[in-house]
Amino acid sequence: MRAAPAAAQAEITGSGSVTAGAKPTSRPRVVLLAVTADDPLAARLAAELETLGLDVSRDQIDPIVPIDDLVRQALAGGARGVVVADGRRTEFWVAEEGSDRVAMRQELEIENSPAMESVLSLRTVEFLRVSLGLVGRAVTPPVVVPPVVPKAEEVGTRVAFNLMSGVIASTGRLAPFGAVSAALRVRVVGPVGVELRGLAPFGSQQLAGPLGPIATSVWLAGGGLVLAPRITARVAFDMGAGVLAAMLRSSGTQTDDGVGIAVYGRAAGRIRLSPSWSVRLDVLGGSTAPRPIIITGPTQDVTTWGLGFVSALAGIELEI
Repeated sequence: MRAAPAAAQAEITGSGSVTAGAKPTSRPRVVLLAVTADDPLAARLAAELETLGLDVSRDQIDPIVPIDDLVRQALAGGARGVVVADGRRTEFWVAEEGSDRVAMRQELEIENSPAMESVLSLRTVEFLRVSLGLVGRAVTPPVVVPPVVPKAEEVGTRVAFNLMSGVIASTGRLAPFGAVSAALRVRVVGPVGVELRGLAPFGSQQLAGPLGPIATSVWLAGGGLVLAPRITARVAFDMGAGVLAAMLRSSGTQTDDGVGIAVYGRAAGRIRLSPSWSVRLDVLGGSTAPRPIIITGPTQDVTTWGLGFVSALAGIELEI
């Protein structure tokens, strides 16, 4: 809030020009001036002033004639107040009741921020309300209605099949290896369902045993519960947990196959390409503890697998 600046230049244009011959009304009249007809601040001010029961006249101005001349003309025509809306500032004059003599002149200004426009409007209207003696009419802040975000529609599909490939890594001496994965997901009720999945290696890994190399491959198969919301959104997520049977097949010098049971948990993200097809990324982790699979040689244990393992997979999914 600061002192009013020197008189600006303005001219009233359009059919609604302010004249001394305007007819008096039963409601206090306020003339609202703006440089453009679609000024957003002027539109907000007009709406809020009308809620106070004021008779609001809007006019467009052109900076040619001193603004003080326009104010005197409006007040002489019976207006109780004149408001100039100019982007981030407002300036207003209030006349004495029953006279065209200016009783108050005030200017309000804010930072150049759209978020502060409503604050400037409310402060201007509040000043006018008090100055015009409308003490019993409180200014109601505009109701901000949040945008309605439509809920993602549910999908009627009950079965989904995915085929992926990726990498599996585990504790122990066996190096990370590539694998292909296939999974079937069936919805039971709501977002809850069951899944079956299997992972097969692309090939075998070579381990150095006490009596020569040992070719080893890891196979995983099992199933569990899955939580997959039924939505048509382009991006979706699901998660699951269950049990996998893990088998290590070894061939070499008097080696034995190892078998264990692993618990797992997974999380996945899907990007829908069409109503039926999606691309997906799965991250799966688990453990065969407390009984890790042991890869044995002819005379001693070579290594263990599965005490902790993790897999990252990517591929496609078909929903039917």
